[in-house]
This record gives sequence, structure tokens and C-alpha cells, in this order.
Amino acid sequence: MGDKMLGNIKIDDIYETEIIGLENEAQGVCKIHGMIVFVPKTLVGEKVRIRITEIKKNFARGKVIEILESSDKRTKSRCPFYDECGGCDLRHQDGKENLLFKKQKVETALKKIGKLDVMVDDVIPSFKEDNYRNKVSFKVEDNRIGFYGEGTYQLIDIDYCLLAQNEINEALTVIRNYLKENNNEIKTITIKYGNAMNELLLDIYSLNDKDIEIIDYLTTNITNLKTVIYNGKTVYGNGYIKEISNGLMFNVSAKSFFQVNSNGAEKLYDTAIKLAGLDKKDVVLDLYCGTGTITSIVASHVKKVIGIEIVEDAIIDAKENLKINNISNVRFICGDAAKEITKIKEKIDVIFVDPPRKGVDRKAIAVMKKLLPKKIVYISCNPVTMARDLSYLNDLYNVKKVVPVDMFPNTAHVECVTLLVQK
Repeated sequence: MGDKMLGNIKIDDIYETEIIGLENEAQGVCKIHGMIVFVPKTLVGEKVRIRITEIKKNFARGKVIEILESSDKRTKSRCPFYDECGGCDLRHQDGKENLLFKKQKVETALKKIGKLDVMVDDVIPSFKEDNYRNKVSFKVEDNRIGFYGEGTYQLIDIDYCLLAQNEINEALTVIRNYLKENNNEIKTITIKYGNAMNELLLDIYSLNDKDIEIIDYLTTNITNLKTVIYNGKTVYGNGYIKEISNGLMFNVSAKSFFQVNSNGAEKLYDTAIKLAGLDKKDVVLDLYCGTGTITSIVASHVKKVIGIEIVEDAIIDAKENLKINNISNVRFICGDAAKEITKIKEKIDVIFVDPPRKGVDRKAIAVMKKLLPKKIVYISCNPVTMARDLSYLNDLYNVKKVVPVDMFPNTAHVECVTLLVQK
């Protein structure tokens, strides 16, 4: 908890203050007695009454008790759970303003962290602002299911999530009915939806093997349930659902990564391929390739693609996806990106890199620079680590274009496609 008291600020103190900015995760920022205080779900220019909930060494956190003067950018949230739930964080601000916030967030990261002075394109909006997520992980406690409250481990019981696709919400209703009637020790249930065949995958984790009884109930009551994973084992179906993206079909298993916004993914990959300006003679490297989505989509544009991924299940899926789509000019390597790219003998023309939130491994960046492709297309879900990585590449590459894509409407998150060209 840090110090309970800092300067004149104490936990549970009430203050009236003005919000002077939004930080990276879209929390309002104000200053009290010279101390930075973060206040979720507030907007710039708003005068608010807040209660101090937490005090750290260099900052504090507060919660709104009352909005005294609201911003003209404020909108009423359509979600009844929004005040407590930590699932989304920007439902209280106008949609156009949210896009502007995301663009500025990318600009700020590039300038402050990357020390790069580059133009950022306007954010490509999402096709849907709600009901877009094809994967949702729910927490379970006894007969309740939902998400943790913002900044807490208190479960908010939810019967409908506005971010989730309708098919996921329909399954949630069935699951809730079961939990209400049956004692259980289930802890998490992840639901994935596949758009190709209108299928659902359920991944259930429980502390008690007896809870496997839920499977019969679910398979009887969820008509489009295709596969169930229980404590890591496939107990119903073949472990896959199918997803269509950019004209190709992909097997998606419980562990394999696939973009959570299917329509957004199409825009994202189209943007990446357009920026890359690929040539039929190009040899392409796809780092952190996951189930080989980008690898497969790029394949028809170039001579050859090599995909590298550390998660074994993802590589198994990736190879299967090549068969499904009849692609023959791709090679997949399972292993640590930083180690595996040192073994590549081919001359690489373009690298696509779509790393996890923590960004690209420093060693991998060093090897990328040795491979010295003409272009690097960097896809990122975290502008902060992206800006850091771009600064490491800055001695050999110019940042030509930065295009944010709104893959996560009503949240503070933004995806980004950046084109780097060799100097």
C-alpha cells in the first residue's frame, strides 16, 4: 500500500479538484498538494469531488464521488456495470474524442519514449463499437460470473458484456443458469467465437475434477458449442474453432492467439500489407507469428515466408492452417525469436513483427539489424514498447508511416502499424 499518508494527503480524504489531463490508460490526472492523483472515468476540464483510495510513493489514486462540472465530451455509458467493472475504461467519452485520445497517445509515446518526431495518421475506426470481441475470459466465484472491479479482486456479477459478441453473451446466460443451480469450484471460463462456422470454444479451469459435470449441461444447452477444454484437456470436440480473415480460413485453439476484433483484424492486416509494398521476389520473415495469420496472408504476395513463434500449440495450428489454405511457400520455426533468427541463412527483404505487449526482445532487435531487411512492418498493441523499440532501430531505419487502428473501442487500448524503411 505504500505510505498511508503523504504530505497532507490521507486515505479516505475528500477533495474537490480539476482534471488536467488523461494518462496512458485514460485515467484522469489531477494534482492535490503537489501530488499527482489518478482518477478513473473522468475527463479533461472536469471539476470533481473525489475520495483518495490509495497512496503510493510518487502518486495517489482517487475515485469520483461526484462530478461537479462535466465535460461536453462526456457521454452516458450504455453499460449498467460500467461504474464498477474494470473491463472497459472509455465509455464515458464521446467516440470521436476517444479516437483523438488514441492518436495523441501514440504521438506522445513516440515523442517522449522514442524521441521520434513523426507524423501519426488518424486512427482507422472500428467497424463495430460494441459486441466486437470474439474472446472473453470470465472469472467465476461460486454461483457468480463476471469481471473484477476496477483495481480490485472483487467480482462484479455480469449477465451481459457489451464488448462481447452476441453469441458469447448467449453462452454466458446458459453458464450462469448452471452456476446458480450447482455448487462448483470453477475459477475461470474463457469463451471464444469463430466467425467461419458460427462456433464456440469453451476453456474451463476448475479446482475440482467433479465440475466436469458442467460439460453435459453446456453441450445440451448451447447449440453452437463446438469444443470444450477442461483443465487443459480437450474433453469435447476437436479443440478448434474456425475463423475467416482476409479471405483465408484459420484454426483457432484455446491457447493460440488470434486478434479479438475480427473485422478490425482484416483492416489491420490489409493496412500492414499495403504499407509493406510487397514484391513477388521478396523473402519475408514473420516474427512472433502466432497461428501464422500474417504469415499466411502475406504468402500470396511474395516468394517465401518464414514464421517464428515460441508457443508450440500455435505452431501446430499454423502448420494446419497452411494445409487448410493450400499454401506451400511458408516455413514455420518453433522457438525463441531471438535465438531462431540467428540461424536464418536467407537474405530477408521484409520483416513483419507483431510482438506481445512487452515488445521485441533486445537480442531479436540486434539480429533484425544484422539481417538488415529493406523494410520492417511493426504491428503493436502497446505504443510505449513500440516507441522504445523504434528508437533502437532508429540508427538504421526511418519511420515512414504510423497508422493507429481502433481494435478495442470503448477502451484505452490501440493497435498500431508502423513502416520502417532502411536509411
